[in-house]
Amino acid sequence: MINVVDVVDPAEIKDPFALGLLLPVPGTEKNTILTEARDGEHIQRLTAVAVEFRTGAQVAFRDRKIKIDVLITDARITLACSKYDKGGGWIGGASFMVVANSVSKARAKLRSRGKMLVGQVRYPWIQRVGSSPRTGWASEEKLVLDTKAGQGGQMRLTLTLPKSLDSASVASEIARRAAAYRLASEELAPDTRSRLGQVPNSEPTESDGVRFFTFPEPRWVTEESARLMPRAGATKTVALSEKSEPITRRCPECGALNRLPGDPARMVRCGRCQREFAS
Repeated sequence: MINVVDVVDPAEIKDPFALGLLLPVPGTEKNTILTEARDGEHIQRLTAVAVEFRTGAQVAFRDRKIKIDVLITDARITLACSKYDKGGGWIGGASFMVVANSVSKARAKLRSRGKMLVGQVRYPWIQRVGSSPRTGWASEEKLVLDTKAGQGGQMRLTLTLPKSLDSASVASEIARRAAAYRLASEELAPDTRSRLGQVPNSEPTESDGVRFFTFPEPRWVTEESARLMPRAGATKTVALSEKSEPITRRCPECGALNRLPGDPARMVRCGRCQREFAS
């Protein structure tokens, strides 16, 4: 889910958990959100340069040439952008507006300190996560997340990543974390648990130029599914992600892949040519 919401003083928020079920709660600093306990300590940060949100076949929101801060946590993928295109905005999307109605009501009485574009995909919602790697100088690295709303509604969030970032590595990391989170959070039939556990190690299947990891029996985007969390005594959700391949960036000089640092302000030094470039 994605929307433009008010930035409010954290002191005014009585229940941040409930307020952030469908949309993340924006922080008071630029391009930030308030994290929650479920996010864990193993948070990976990266930047996206464009976003598109579709409900069914209809484009509901699109913005390009912006800086979107993206977090990959143990519980969800979040995005935040303070300098979005205020002249753009929502084009339509009835199924989204039905889901977002409760979000608007929950935030209506909070005093605004500006607005921020925020969004999130919680792991139980993921139907498919895929990547579309660039094939030439004119193409782009894209991350695609498919979810479903009630009554058969489909929603797709597409993030365009910097050309130096490997979208396949990002999709693979999300697949690992999402499978781990669901296995620790949901009561599933043995066959479903088996299929879910195999997702991170499966070979992505291609559809319309996107290579997807597909999840069995995803949950609809609702407040109820947003409340799912690891059961007491369940295996830590970070277990799979700690063993996964790191997200990598491609050196603009020699093309070598280099590990992305956790802090987006740090520079990356290429292991092959030793050139430094911004992460």
